Amino acid sequence: MVADIILLGPKRHIAERAWQLGARPLIVQPPEHAEDWVQRQTERTLLIDYNDPVLIPMLAAAHARTHFRCAITTTELGLLPCARINEALGLPGTPPAVVERTRNKQLMREALAARGFSVIQWAAVTTKEDAIAFAARNDYPFVLKPLDGVGSVGVRRIRSTADLESTFDGKTTWLAEEYLDGNEYSVESFSFGGRHIILAINEEVNNTDPSGNEFLELTHKIPAPMGKEQEREIREFIRAFLDAIGIQDGPAHTELKYTSRGPRIIETHTRQGGDHLWDLVRLTTGFDPIDMTLQWALGTLSPLTKDPEPRGGAVIHYFTPPPGKLRRIHGVQALKRIPGVVDIALLANLGDEIRRLAQSDDRAGYVIAHADTVDQALDICKEVSRRLVLETR
Repeated sequence: MVADIILLGPKRHIAERAWQLGARPLIVQPPEHAEDWVQRQTERTLLIDYNDPVLIPMLAAAHARTHFRCAITTTELGLLPCARINEALGLPGTPPAVVERTRNKQLMREALAARGFSVIQWAAVTTKEDAIAFAARNDYPFVLKPLDGVGSVGVRRIRSTADLESTFDGKTTWLAEEYLDGNEYSVESFSFGGRHIILAINEEVNNTDPSGNEFLELTHKIPAPMGKEQEREIREFIRAFLDAIGIQDGPAHTELKYTSRGPRIIETHTRQGGDHLWDLVRLTTGFDPIDMTLQWALGTLSPLTKDPEPRGGAVIHYFTPPPGKLRRIHGVQALKRIPGVVDIALLANLGDEIRRLAQSDDRAGYVIAHADTVDQALDICKEVSRRLVLETR
């Protein structure tokens, strides 16, 4: 049976999965992001900005003729428009107020502070003087981030007053937060009527090149190496957080640090994690968060009753050749034959300019490995990275 859903901004592989699972999607795509496949391989497409005031009336008119089950998105900028569409059309989904708390970092901190949960020092700052006053109260270093930022873009560690030069325009508000010590993790979860299933805990390893963005992730490891007691604490902490923020149904990707004071929230998203975390979850548990999200929208997802137990370990590691023009690539096909390698993909072509690591798009490619343990999977990724030739000049 073919079911109708609305997909906001899907990548090609998302749309293909929707078709394979029995959906007949109406795709909404901003014109500047529309790729050729959208027009060639889909029956119904709207090329329109998510926030265009005519979008919801157009979808309401279509809904009156073809009943949609749900609107979903896997892209960050589509989350709030998607929630508004579901609310306007009377469809299931996370309410806009909850999504807005996850999209706006100040609103999230206010909601957590009101409940006394995951308390850290933070403040909204608009001027350099605001930031200096925050440092006077809490000391350096601290973290400065855009209120609605995506993918670590614009996030900075402020070590002194000198780091604040040319930051403020007097109009844009930033969030200043105390710098949290400890390892960084992310948690993939799926909720069923307020019952939260933890699919996986991932350890994130960030860029260490001082010329690039220190908050940019380069390696993800599932399951995260940690003791049983710490794992139990993080699972309970995330369930309590999802309750506090108001998430009742669907996927969530939550980032945290395990500090000397215990776990502390960094941020959360009402979608599955990026960076192919869905592949790492699937390889270690058999559950794919993307398929689960689509099945949830279609009404065909059977609720899970307990957290899945991981089988083996999976790692993704991103390639980061030195900045310059990419002039030589060698070894991809041969290295794919190494036992345990799941995929090797390049995100840059010969002649492309490799930039310093400022955002996710600056990474040149990745390797995914699966093995009996997460350490073995990491060793496979390291071997591929060592032998792959990505020469720049």
